[in-house]
Amino acid sequence: MSSHEKPTYAPSILREAYQSLTRNALMTTAAAVSIVAALIILGVFILFSTNVQQLTSSVESNLEIKVFLKEGTTEEQKATIYEALKSDPNTESVRFESKAEALDNFSTQLQDYTDILGSYSDSDNPLPESYIVTAKNGDEIQSIVTAANNLQDEGVEYVKYGENYVNSLLRFNNFINIISVAMLIIMSVIALFLIYNTIRLTVVNRQREIQIMKYVGATDRYIQAPFVLEGILLGTISAVVAVLFIRLAYLYILGMVTGSVLMSIANSLISPNLVFGQLSLVFLLYGIVIGAVGAVIATRKFLDV
Repeated sequence: MSSHEKPTYAPSILREAYQSLTRNALMTTAAAVSIVAALIILGVFILFSTNVQQLTSSVESNLEIKVFLKEGTTEEQKATIYEALKSDPNTESVRFESKAEALDNFSTQLQDYTDILGSYSDSDNPLPESYIVTAKNGDEIQSIVTAANNLQDEGVEYVKYGENYVNSLLRFNNFINIISVAMLIIMSVIALFLIYNTIRLTVVNRQREIQIMKYVGATDRYIQAPFVLEGILLGTISAVVAVLFIRLAYLYILGMVTGSVLMSIANSLISPNLVFGQLSLVFLLYGIVIGAVGAVIATRKFLDV
């Protein structure tokens, strides 16, 4: 091409891509809907997984580790245990709970059985003494638990924290991640198939034109460019629609949760501003890649003249 023809190259490709999308409106719509559906499903699972991780982290941060002491532990042993727990770099605070305090707290939790629990005195109180430890970071809870269990020779009976809740959340989060990957693969295959067929219709209609261009020396890249751009436009538009839909839906759900009895859970959910910037970027890249790949696959065999 001569130098004075270059400025018209890009507008020409854009025009051809737009005309091709509108010419095959039915297939274009089907492909766009498929990509939007794939991204919405993927986005829902990503948001769900992210919020489960956030909730798990919040639960871990608020967990208290209870280090129960053996009956008959001496004051010297208690001091040793306290210093060991307090000096742990992962420990935020350590508080001693006497047998009487443990009974009072237990009675408060089980108010319906106050009369029965009230019959216990200091001499026959069955509840053990303990140290209540909070961690600086929820990720370090297991480290503190391990260190506390190593103090059994000093008088530690056993260590308890809400590991069952955390493990259940982690297992659930892993399950959601697996489902997310599976849905991404399935929906991507469907989207690629529809993009392939959408662009293939255009290629078939212009097959003779493509052959002539090949005979006069046009490169494969030059011929493919409008079709690849068509796929990219299709993927990008679909990604934008999906992001807008998911954002509106997420804000609506947040509003419902905030105004209900689930207010405490709403405070643990991730802010839209923190997640949708990255999500938008991922979706746009996904739309561009899947659109371009579908176009390249659709045009490849027609370039062999």
